[in-house]
Amino acid sequence: MTDDSIRIVEAGPADIERVEPLWRSMVEYHRELSGREWPVRGAEEAWDLRRAQYREWISGAGCWLLLSVDPDRPTPRGYAVVRLHPAGPTWELGDQIGEIESLAVAEHARGAGIGTALIEAAHDLLRRRGVRYWSVKVVEKNAEATRLYRRHGFRTYYRQLLAEID
Repeated sequence: MTDDSIRIVEAGPADIERVEPLWRSMVEYHRELSGREWPVRGAEEAWDLRRAQYREWISGAGCWLLLSVDPDRPTPRGYAVVRLHPAGPTWELGDQIGEIESLAVAEHARGAGIGTALIEAAHDLLRRRGVRYWSVKVVEKNAEATRLYRRHGFRTYYRQLLAEID
């Protein structure tokens, strides 16, 4: 359960710019975690690409932007983007699978239950729409995020391997 002072709201395309600082911080965190092992785009280029995706996704059906808002701050303390995908032919998972596409919490707000509140809000949103399964991708070296998701019932389903082509 989350702290009652944490407020999660569903936002729209007009709110995408509000999450830019959180996205950039997440990119830099990924650089710290694995930038020596894997190439990480610059935060500006990464944001330009992600902003375009968010606009497309959130403007359509089957995608939601969730914000952790604080009336005293214009920048959200955290956000999640949740999407629906076709389930695929192999596994009996229902017609659609939900996915936490992105989840970021401001560094100063980590450990305060915001990530948990965003996950719970995403869970409730998907459950209300009849979705039975959901997924999330986590950078292998991000042990804190992995622990957070495992506490909410996520477990390894697929392992994605990546190799550079020489």
